[in-house]
Amino acid sequence: MYQDAATFSAKTTHLRGPASAEFVDYIYVDGPFTIVPPILARKAKRPSAASSASMTASSKPKRVRCAKKTTEFRAWWRPLGIHQTDASHLDDDRDELLIFLREKLDELGEIDGVMGFSQGASLAAWMCSEQVRAVYDCQLGVRRTLAVLIGSYLGSPQYSLESGILPDIASLHLFGSNDHVIPATKSQQVVDYFQDAQVGGCALDSLSMRVHAILGPVAYARACFLLQTREDQVLTSTHNQGHVIPKCDASRERFQSFLAQQQLDLFAEPSTSSSTSPETNERERLASSPSTAERACML
Repeated sequence: MYQDAATFSAKTTHLRGPASAEFVDYIYVDGPFTIVPPILARKAKRPSAASSASMTASSKPKRVRCAKKTTEFRAWWRPLGIHQTDASHLDDDRDELLIFLREKLDELGEIDGVMGFSQGASLAAWMCSEQVRAVYDCQLGVRRTLAVLIGSYLGSPQYSLESGILPDIASLHLFGSNDHVIPATKSQQVVDYFQDAQVGGCALDSLSMRVHAILGPVAYARACFLLQTREDQVLTSTHNQGHVIPKCDASRERFQSFLAQQQLDLFAEPSTSSSTSPETNERERLASSPSTAERACML
């Protein structure tokens, strides 16, 4: 929660790597609300005599950096507790956030997905919900939708996933087994919602013999293939760190391979005939161009 676009960009440098930068355009966005961490707020209000004398005598970069951060941490909403005591204000924050998202998405144009950490991951998951699409008409673009959620959790009722996740969203969920801020069990709850969106094929196993009899061997085999494809759309990677952007090789490789696969799926449209029109050839040329890289909105 206590970060901004620049901080998130710096934290994900190792995760992105130079390879994914060739086919992914990462767009980092600041949240609409300013939040001051309590410890920094206390320091700003009650500086010690020693620190006051020190700052008077000389300017220290560390103190300047801390003072800057008291005004630059951003959030997508102000959670109850430290930053907000009236639950009714959560509705106001959501309404303001929706206006902000609509304007930002209009400004960014077509994007392929979202990626977020902690509160940003909670927002990213909500942006993939039926509620956002149907009720608030806040869409992610017209191409394939993907989501990368790091240390995600179920938000307040204003950001509920009860409406369900939109179908055909490819998602990767990264979370830590030693996360004491957002326990892995809470991140797994988000994973469950994304897996439930693939329920169209989940009933196939329990009724496999009946389906086989109705559809026949060939159709059943195709149904099994589609089931496997849909299950592969929800991937997880657990690391042994805490509430951080993972730095381990396994998470980085899983992240980069996930994006590479989405890139292939995005542009691998088979031709329906041996002869193609000039328009089709032009689309294929553009698809292979770096300018058509996936665009991910970083929350």
